[in-house]
Amino acid sequence: MRVFGWTLLSALLLLMMVFPRPTTAQNDSKMFQEEAKLTRAIIKLERRKILAANIDLTKKEPHAFWPIYDKYTSSMTFVNDQKFKLISEYRDAYVKKNLSEANALKLLEEFLNIERSKLNFKKLYIPRFKKVLPPKKVVRFYQVENKLDSIINYELSREIPLVPVK
Repeated sequence: MRVFGWTLLSALLLLMMVFPRPTTAQNDSKMFQEEAKLTRAIIKLERRKILAANIDLTKKEPHAFWPIYDKYTSSMTFVNDQKFKLISEYRDAYVKKNLSEANALKLLEEFLNIERSKLNFKKLYIPRFKKVLPPKKVVRFYQVENKLDSIINYELSREIPLVPVK
């Protein structure tokens, strides 16, 4: 990518701080919720800047693209809210050391449903984006989105501890 937002990196670093380390017991769920909410807001703003810098919109395209993008992000916010809720549930169970076998499987099923919903929204918006952008720009948009998602998922995967098996 041509442009990478340093504020996005800062937001990711903040996000990393809100997850418990395997040796740390954090019981302040309210602080976790507030910090994560702030981090998500920063990421949302930076994401838009990064997209704008990397899609190479012509002078006419932004007027048609950004309203569709805003609807797309609203749909994704719903999915990301579900993901955040799932991470919060796992975090609470991990901190309290009370993740049952049944609850672990329930969380896995919820995770897969969230991933399915995210993919469905992405598919749903392809024709909408194709109405206002040439196909290569639509592909580029999804590539940049994927790169940003990958960065966020990488940081999450580094910070979210594995399910204890003993």
